[in-house]
Amino acid sequence: MPEKDYEVGDLKKNKRPQRGGHGPGAMMRTGEKAQDFSQAMKDLASYCRKYAILIFGAVILAAAGTALNVIGPSKLADITDLITAGLRTSIDVDAVVKICVTLAVMYGLGFLFSMLQGLIMADVTQRVSKGLRTEISEKINRLPLSYFDHSSTGDILSRVTNDVDTLSQTLNQSLGTLVASITMFAGSVIMMFITNWIMALVGIAATILGFALMMFIVKRSQKYFTLQQNQLGAIDGHIEEILCRSYHSQGIQW
Repeated sequence: MPEKDYEVGDLKKNKRPQRGGHGPGAMMRTGEKAQDFSQAMKDLASYCRKYAILIFGAVILAAAGTALNVIGPSKLADITDLITAGLRTSIDVDAVVKICVTLAVMYGLGFLFSMLQGLIMADVTQRVSKGLRTEISEKINRLPLSYFDHSSTGDILSRVTNDVDTLSQTLNQSLGTLVASITMFAGSVIMMFITNWIMALVGIAATILGFALMMFIVKRSQKYFTLQQNQLGAIDGHIEEILCRSYHSQGIQW
């Protein structure tokens, strides 16, 4: 989200964290961490409130598509039961065809719902990205010139491009995937208990173990993703300054 305005006096007092440096030998800035992650998520949710209807529709479509895909295997089991029972006498072809048609419709609707959900979320994320870039551009135009003496040009450009891209990609992929995963998990648990409760308990235990392992890895890897974005901004600033000096030495206006 665009940061609050900083006055010249604030910059002189170093109230804003220093980012980047000057010259090819500038040190990379240290990794920054959100002071209040929950508040940042609330701000993002508030910023996306104007697209609440589209996001809610995408969530419903993702849940419906996943639910249809979960129910599908049970219909395949019905077909197998009909064929197995028919081996002794005669196979009820009409019943098999009816279930096949139902199954085809279910998988078709599931694919359609998933595709629509992806299109809606792609549209929403592009709108959010455009709005963020517009507001960041307006904010940069309001900043005093002394701000740019404390931040390298490449670092500023990195925040406008790379950071916003990372946010939009996360928003595009995480919401639909989260809803689909939750629906898939709940539906799978129900179908597993219907089929065989012992195997269901084993599957749940394996899932819990997997989540514990995932949280263990994520907790220790998050700082490296933050450091990657910070170093990317520092590299952009370093390259920007080298090119600027090179062009100036050749008498070319940068």
